[in-house]
Amino acid sequence: MGFDDENELNGQTAYNRTIVEGSARCGCFHCGGIFAGNEVSQWLQEDDGEDDTALCPYCGVDAVIVGNERYPVCMMVLSGLYMHWFDQEYKQRLEEDTDMPTCGDYEDYLRKGIPFLTNHDRKIAVVGEIELFPLSVYGRAEELCNDGHPPQPVEYDDRDIYMGGVVTVHAGFDEHRYYYCDFITGDGIKLPYDAWSGTQQGLVLDLSRQYGDALRGIITDTSMHHMRLFIDADAEE
Repeated sequence: MGFDDENELNGQTAYNRTIVEGSARCGCFHCGGIFAGNEVSQWLQEDDGEDDTALCPYCGVDAVIVGNERYPVCMMVLSGLYMHWFDQEYKQRLEEDTDMPTCGDYEDYLRKGIPFLTNHDRKIAVVGEIELFPLSVYGRAEELCNDGHPPQPVEYDDRDIYMGGVVTVHAGFDEHRYYYCDFITGDGIKLPYDAWSGTQQGLVLDLSRQYGDALRGIITDTSMHHMRLFIDADAEE
């Protein structure tokens, strides 16, 4: 994301009542919350006759954007803006061990997901990283022969709902002894992916057996090729 794009998106945070109220998908680049415009209930009343300014329903900061055609609201965009506009706060949080943004309660944090902080947050224990195999490529054999890298998945109209959303990870064998690996969103949606290789499938299986329903995953890149696996640090004790 270039400097002009960062400035354009940051410019959406002021006098934005009209665009926010009409948006089905907004995001806050302070806490990482993603929400519909009608979830905003607090507004800064501007004295100069301009539109009111939205305050995030999760952290109360005026860092609400609606995105644009090139950079829709997703965790990677919010993460980049946070690291640019709140870099000093981020460094201070790391120093003070308060690097998890306030998002209500822990379940709310899991639902919203903050992938760029999971490397540092001591409330989270990262237990693995895997590449994702898009199930849509079955029948597209040619693409599987390109240097061993995952092919680009098909374009999903709602693919951004997966970005930054924490999923529950389950792996095992069904009644027919077939291996399965499910990544399930908070809305019960199974993501159309599997672990990329047999070794990674084995890793997910071992972790699923070890941690059960406590095993979580979060997609960490815009191409949706990589997932970080983690648990609540308390589950490791």
